[in-house]
Amino acid sequence: MEREERAFPSSSGLCSIHTIIWYPDSSIYKQPVGVIQIAHGMIDHIERFEEMAEYFADKGFVVAGNDHLGHGESVNSEDDYGYFAKGSHGADYLIKDMHRLTRIMKKMYKDIPYILIGHSMGSFMARKYACVYGDELDGVIFLGTGNQSKALVNTGLGLSYIARCVRGERYRSKVLNKMMFGAYNSHIKDNRTDNDWLTKDTRIVDAYVNDPKCSYAFTANGYIGFFNVIKYDINEKNIAKTPADLPVLFASGEEDPVGNYGKAVKKIFKLYTKYVDNVELRLYEDDRHELHSETNRQEVFDDLLEWIKSNTCSF
Repeated sequence: MEREERAFPSSSGLCSIHTIIWYPDSSIYKQPVGVIQIAHGMIDHIERFEEMAEYFADKGFVVAGNDHLGHGESVNSEDDYGYFAKGSHGADYLIKDMHRLTRIMKKMYKDIPYILIGHSMGSFMARKYACVYGDELDGVIFLGTGNQSKALVNTGLGLSYIARCVRGERYRSKVLNKMMFGAYNSHIKDNRTDNDWLTKDTRIVDAYVNDPKCSYAFTANGYIGFFNVIKYDINEKNIAKTPADLPVLFASGEEDPVGNYGKAVKKIFKLYTKYVDNVELRLYEDDRHELHSETNRQEVFDDLLEWIKSNTCSF
């Protein structure tokens, strides 16, 4: 397995987008069996997905992922963390950047299956991506997604607009941050940190807490952009734009607050079945938000591989 770091210009024109590509062992795989693109979550970065990427590279896949605009190394300075671009739809640049990476990878590898995996915020970006660019995919996996109500999204948008109007687009609101994350630890007894809801693996939680690339609050601008993508995603008319023949997998932990402990994921799964022919749902008992970081992550990886093999690849 080999790893390469690259960069390409963001569609926003603001910075370069940091990218990592993991390659399978060429002595074993003369031709990759497919390409997997990963979209990471909020206040996250692509390097945290290395274990999952290495797993799939060892199975013959080329795996690629980028730090979203305003995340990881896709910033000009730390002041840019949690900031997208001017206007109310800056998060659309994240989706356009994801598509730029798709085009780069498809130029490198033609005529092999192409699968998009989106986690958390990345799953919401991937859901809109599937509506706009779904014809370019052979399968899509939504990890740790949700189905927030219109009322909640509109409340979040309203508060974000007020924060931007009063304090500026780069203002980092404690109220918004509490609204987004404040209750996520509520189901966990004797929690050690504010981020225990991520995974039961305490080593990974501690690494996240101490990671400077995961230690900031979103700006008002970032929240507005993200909420507008969620607003798009939960609109049934937009869900109907997902290609009917695109295989879709929802996977979530039953202890994941983002998916309302499985309830919201079941609802969005049911809605997708109205418009997409091949939709599956997998819920993992006792697992929290980051399936790729959970204590049973090898089981999760094996399940994802089996789904990809069954639905997108001819092994």
